Amino acid sequence: MNRLFLLLLIQTVILNISCTKKEMINYPANSNLFQWHGRTVQDPSGNRLLISSASSLRFRFAGGQCRIWLKNIAPPDKYNYISIVLDGVHQGRRAIKVDTFSVIELKPLTKSPFHEVELYKETEPVLGAIIIRNVEADSLLQMPKTEKKKIEFIGNSVTVGMYDDESLVPCGGGTWFDQHNAYDAYGPKVARALDLDYIVNGVSGIGMYRNWNTDGPTMNDVYEQEFMNGNPNGLQWDFKQFTPDIVTICLGTNDISDGDGVTPRKPFDSSMYINVYVSFIEKIHHYYPEAAVLLLNTPMEDNYNTDILNHCLDAVKEKAQASIENLKPVSVFTFTKFSPGGCGGHPDLKDQKRMADELIPVIQKLL
Repeated sequence: MNRLFLLLLIQTVILNISCTKKEMINYPANSNLFQWHGRTVQDPSGNRLLISSASSLRFRFAGGQCRIWLKNIAPPDKYNYISIVLDGVHQGRRAIKVDTFSVIELKPLTKSPFHEVELYKETEPVLGAIIIRNVEADSLLQMPKTEKKKIEFIGNSVTVGMYDDESLVPCGGGTWFDQHNAYDAYGPKVARALDLDYIVNGVSGIGMYRNWNTDGPTMNDVYEQEFMNGNPNGLQWDFKQFTPDIVTICLGTNDISDGDGVTPRKPFDSSMYINVYVSFIEKIHHYYPEAAVLLLNTPMEDNYNTDILNHCLDAVKEKAQASIENLKPVSVFTFTKFSPGGCGGHPDLKDQKRMADELIPVIQKLL
């Protein structure tokens, strides 16, 4: 009787052990198994901050489960959006509002030997950052390291994907950043199509010499700051983190606009626009002396403003090429005009794709 009881007890223990869920391994954000892209910085605790639009974390895991621990840091009443791509399939956007670490669980639908995860920040730097603390998984695998050509996209709301996606919050609802989708903006689409590493540096409403409803700070003022927020005491971005082969600049819509209709505004000053633009290209050349520069117009202005901006961009090209020593060739590309379908007169996702499709062969030729 005692022997039978002992056998039953042993079988119960074995059964309990076999049914116990495997403990996942914790990988801190400073692990060398992660790949970071865009404007990202590490804090003193070893966490990683996603700052710029479409900045991302990428990694591979084996097994059937994975958890990402993250939180939102943002100005008062602001928050950020992320999206996740799992095994090449975009899983859609979600708001991250909590200021304490919370978990996102990933469960792949296939039984592949490994799974690839890409996590993107959909919103722009002035809205703060997404902090990644750690990832839990059965195991992480080393991602292949490849040397790719690099491209930078500098611009305003169009470049950061503002108002292009109303799948979660319709136009007119929520806040001004609820429709941000940087992942599907023209720049990242171009980069993915051509297999390029990329960085997006943009601020909604910003201009070259004046903004949509203010005189500044403009792109020339904020470009060197980590969060591009005009804080003179803010940390400076480390330009050694990313050295592009091509820099595209799409700025001018806000300079030439009539503004918000409330703030007093002088007529567009083409001379000031050209001079500040050239000084900005000089700044770009200082950080990236080997980069080619491509100037983009806006596809959404009326014929009169389009002609003015195109004339200005040609003048910028000529003046920059003549005045900046050892500057690589500067090019100008003009998008085909269209009537935008997104919120507030901005491109929607179809318009962003259209812009990308037009830009892809241009970038391919420069490469």
